[in-house]
Amino acid sequence: MLDWTKAFTSGADAPMRGSFINGRWIETADSFETRNPATGAVLARVSDAGRPEIEAAIAAASAAQPGWEATAPAARAALLHRAAALFAERKDCFVDALIAETGSSRGKADFEASLVGLVFGEAAGLPTRAIGEVFPSQVPGKINRTLRRPAGVVGAVTPWNFALYLSLRGFIYALALGNTVVLKPSEDSPLSGGLMIAELLADAGFPSGVFNVIPTSRDGAAAVGTAFATDPRVNVLSFTGSTRVGQLLGEACARSFKKIVLELGGKNPMIILRDADLERAVDLAFFGRFLHQGQICMSTDRIIVHRDLYDAFLARFVAKACAFAPTDPTDPTAVIGPIINTRQLDRIAKLVDDARAAGATVQCGGAADGAYYQATVLTDVTPDMEIWDQEVFGPVATVIPFKEEREALALANDTAYGLSASVVTRDVAHGEMLAEHIRAGMVHIFIPVVTSKAGRERIGQIGGPRYRSKPESFG
Repeated sequence: MLDWTKAFTSGADAPMRGSFINGRWIETADSFETRNPATGAVLARVSDAGRPEIEAAIAAASAAQPGWEATAPAARAALLHRAAALFAERKDCFVDALIAETGSSRGKADFEASLVGLVFGEAAGLPTRAIGEVFPSQVPGKINRTLRRPAGVVGAVTPWNFALYLSLRGFIYALALGNTVVLKPSEDSPLSGGLMIAELLADAGFPSGVFNVIPTSRDGAAAVGTAFATDPRVNVLSFTGSTRVGQLLGEACARSFKKIVLELGGKNPMIILRDADLERAVDLAFFGRFLHQGQICMSTDRIIVHRDLYDAFLARFVAKACAFAPTDPTDPTAVIGPIINTRQLDRIAKLVDDARAAGATVQCGGAADGAYYQATVLTDVTPDMEIWDQEVFGPVATVIPFKEEREALALANDTAYGLSASVVTRDVAHGEMLAEHIRAGMVHIFIPVVTSKAGRERIGQIGGPRYRSKPESFG
């Protein structure tokens, strides 16, 4: 195992990390740096994959795919179980990497790492579930049989904010079903989002060429996206990231009728109904908005509160937000950590400053603090402000009152996105009825926490959060 923690803990000279292609580590003449967003310290120099490396990775995945598809389902499942066991041994190293490379708090990094075993376990169950179906035929004595086959080579482009989990989710199910993979992790998380995963899978015994990682600098990312979209050997493109880049990749894939799986931005509303438990609503809104500094595509962005609760909710919510100062993510008590880079920090500051200049009220925060941005709450935000429509991707919440539920629905649906939403109420049935009118792929219904046995049984009967989403298919 490579000593990934060397640069995180010792202050030694940053090591060089290469691409992982066809089972080998490949260094290139060009490189870029991955830095700690809190301190600016260089964690590693990473090979900047160019066209030769992109070509080599796609060629390796294409050559390996038939053999990987022919591998017995039980053998593929065994490798996934082995990878899960190795990850359990290396979990602390991955957690340290997420803290150092992406500015995760320890709590967030531990939570992200806790999902990995679940992901591997679910993926390990897929190889034997890719069954076909038999249908009747119009011709007497004949049948129609359908088979599920792997798509082929999957190109995956993944983000930095949940670098480990979202990278795995972007390819692991495809891998389990007999597809091979070329992964391009974010330039802000090439270690935790790509190269450390490559070593894990290689050590677990995955064959050469089945999984390849080609990290690039920001300037080199477009070449990878273009290759994934246009190369006929890449059969599916999986992309998680910004809406703008997703649109470009979607258009490029459409020209060659290539399948693309997208998860893009969000302007995720939370509707707090009149009957909501006030303290729980405050806690849910705070967690939903400020986890990982709001740098999550599903972060609660637009908090829509019934007028009867609005003043009390706002007072408690602002007090809670003001109580959490930005903190170095290595501090176990850290809640608001650093923004991933100065480019994003400047963007957040501009959105808030423009809103303030246009008449929004800053209830708390509203300023950068070195590599951090203060937990910020805005009111009096109107549809003519840029922040009304734009995904902030930072620790900035907007709180909006409503009187009628139809008004709340209009506020929730006034977005070009539609990733997730939530409703806070004491009446789960009413919450579900309201959710049917929210245009989002996923709607969560939050009801009061019940600690009694009878209450838990009741919750079990009526269900917890409601999820509505489209399945992803790679085979």
